[in-house]
Amino acid sequence: MLHRNLLLLILIFPLVACHPDENKNTTGWDLTREQRDSLYFARTRHYSINYNFIITGDSLALNPIPPRQLISTFSETITPGMVYKGDKVVVADITYTENDSSRQRHWYIKIAHNQEVMGWVEEKLLRDNMVPCDPISQFIHTFSDTHIYLFCILIALALLFYIYRLKQHKHIPFIHFQDIDSIYPGLLCVTTALAATLYGSMQHFAPEIWQAYYFNPSLNPIGQPGILAAFLASVWMMLIAFIATLDEVNRQLRHMEMITYLLGLGCTWLIIYVVFSQSVKIYIGYPLFLAYLAFAWNQYRKHHLAPLVCGRCGRPLHHLGECPFCHAINK
Repeated sequence: MLHRNLLLLILIFPLVACHPDENKNTTGWDLTREQRDSLYFARTRHYSINYNFIITGDSLALNPIPPRQLISTFSETITPGMVYKGDKVVVADITYTENDSSRQRHWYIKIAHNQEVMGWVEEKLLRDNMVPCDPISQFIHTFSDTHIYLFCILIALALLFYIYRLKQHKHIPFIHFQDIDSIYPGLLCVTTALAATLYGSMQHFAPEIWQAYYFNPSLNPIGQPGILAAFLASVWMMLIAFIATLDEVNRQLRHMEMITYLLGLGCTWLIIYVVFSQSVKIYIGYPLFLAYLAFAWNQYRKHHLAPLVCGRCGRPLHHLGECPFCHAINK
């Protein structure tokens, strides 16, 4: 009887559930065409009036006349204003022109550098020559432009140091192969691979999420879309692993070995970033990430999860005999 009553309530509930009153006065929510256009622009472009930018191009010409009036004005009588690289500007107004045949909108932005220098510029041209003033957005912009150059510089420096050490016939520590006795360097590389995979996935499959984050960045993963929240969490894990790695390297290695190891780790880190962020675009990044995860775990288990410990110092041993740390003989 109870189950029958519950079933009856479930069937009746959709019929009596709350629904909007069609007769309710909604004039308070009516918007003008300009307000609707402004909301549409903010939703699709992720910025609006009063948003601040820094000019990254060499220069940008600003028309003092709105684009709709510009059509009926002789262009040679107009003296455009100019903003230059490094100038800070603010969005003062937004408008568009519409193609009568295709109904395609061309957006124009009025930006102001100061009271004397302001004017209109095509939205696409502005996007190609600016970066948001937020420091996170500036870091993303700078790193996206220079990571290949940093990669080449670090490779060159690492090769120089490795050649120098090889001439001296000294032991060369290297991530995953002749690694230090710590989980943190491997964890740093694995979290970098995860972050790069998520970043490449957003760039290729969900560019709107990344674009919205670029204009409104945050370091807090809570409340972000799923893939973005996972990316930010992996970045925090990567930062924690990096700090722990620096501490372990400083504790276990001498000065020259520390420099050599960190350069090799930096080269590996950048290789991982480039490979995984780009390979997901051709769908091989995901199996490659799983293969790398298995390889990293196998190398760590092989070199660090020793079945024995030294009876004197307690350090891990892979076999009986002389301890490489305190030189005690274990039988």
